[in-house]
Amino acid sequence: MTTLQEIIAAAKTLSAADRMQLIDAVWDEAAPESWPRPSTTWIEEVQQRSAEYDAGRMPATSWPGVKAQARREAGLDWLTW
Repeated sequence: MTTLQEIIAAAKTLSAADRMQLIDAVWDEAAPESWPRPSTTWIEEVQQRSAEYDAGRMPATSWPGVKAQARREAGLDWLTW
């Protein structure tokens, strides 16, 4: 049986593009009901941001927009899959 450490070590040998595809594939398979509960600090931050958004002091960004910005900031905006 393969251990988590072995899987991580193997993933590190992949190209950046392949690692990103792996991340997307694994993330897409993680059912929300299996996710660990967020920390109290995280929940407080989300509530604060939600209140800012509701008050019109914070704009919204779509998930595809967030991913595109993260890829640009990481220098990966040239990747397509």
